[in-house]
Amino acid sequence: MSDISLISGTDHGNISTRGIRVWDLPVRLFHWGLVVGVSTALVTGFLAEEWYLDIHSWAGYTIAFLISFRLIWGFVGSKYARFASFIFTPKETIGHIKEFARGNSAHYSGHNPAGALMVFTLLAVLFLLTVSGVIILGGQENLGALAGFISFEIGAFLVEIHELLAWSLILLIIAHVAGMIIESRISNENLALAMVTGKKKDTSSEPITMSVSTIALRAVVIAAIVGGAGFTLYQKYSAVPASGLVRLVPNETYNSECGDCHYAYHPSLLPKSSWQGIMANLDDHFGEDASLDAETVKSISAWLNENSSEAWDTEAANNLREVSPKSPLSISETPYWLLRHSEIDKNIFKQANIGTKGNCVACHSDAKTGRFDDAAISIPPPKPNT
Repeated sequence: MSDISLISGTDHGNISTRGIRVWDLPVRLFHWGLVVGVSTALVTGFLAEEWYLDIHSWAGYTIAFLISFRLIWGFVGSKYARFASFIFTPKETIGHIKEFARGNSAHYSGHNPAGALMVFTLLAVLFLLTVSGVIILGGQENLGALAGFISFEIGAFLVEIHELLAWSLILLIIAHVAGMIIESRISNENLALAMVTGKKKDTSSEPITMSVSTIALRAVVIAAIVGGAGFTLYQKYSAVPASGLVRLVPNETYNSECGDCHYAYHPSLLPKSSWQGIMANLDDHFGEDASLDAETVKSISAWLNENSSEAWDTEAANNLREVSPKSPLSISETPYWLLRHSEIDKNIFKQANIGTKGNCVACHSDAKTGRFDDAAISIPPPKPNT
């Protein structure tokens, strides 16, 4: 039997109202799982605050799992789930799109040529998005399975590409939904509902012949293999120390002398030149006299120089090396600090449980480690000033 029955846009009445099972359950679960995963990734990536990075990352991991499963299922799944059932020549695809534009549509039991092109394009873009996302997470955030292997420079380089891919994905989704709606009207068939029930109208093709038990067994085995392999690799490589972090030996003198008056800033937050300027002018330390004896100054200065931002490859260290020409000794006057805090209400810094812009530990739970991960940000709710 032929898989195709050509039906014009004006001959809807000839379509049989009977339905056959076309989409197996794994394909449907993949589709709607992808909808949830992609929606979550897009919302947390474009609209949510930085501290939703964990959710964004796990949405990405979920998408990676689903894509991996679908790639395998495309070879061992039921008839219409297999890639072989919807691989078309460029001529067939162009011809179908032309007919579609005229308001006519050939009826395909599985994906039509335009739908097949969209499937492969979406899979390719999502693959590139997840790969670039993992690289960015490892290089820029020092998190995930690649944190021990990717530099900040590489991670930062891919940020704009990742964003461009995300915008491309949005355009593809719009085109996919629009095409589905138009195709449903032309063919007089609810294609979205078909991806829920698994059934489509058909006049010539045979339904899925693979038994439900076989489909279920194969799907479970593949999901277990993909999930198990992914989790094992993630655990193994996430245990590798992040390449951008330094094994910092605490300086108790610095912590006690500086920590008596304010949060003892992590040395990676300023370059050597700034730390040298600070230590050379302790008698006028931001309007206060913080003078120390020569031996103490020498000890602290050596430690700060050794562990300044030049020694680290974190997001904070790389960006805070650029200081303000007018205030080269102030972390909160650097261009990067001002940019990252530009949307925060200035009154928040006046809260009793924050106090000043320099109280990093109030909002960054990992400030003492120098990581300053986006996911570790938590602005405390306001409390009455005391």
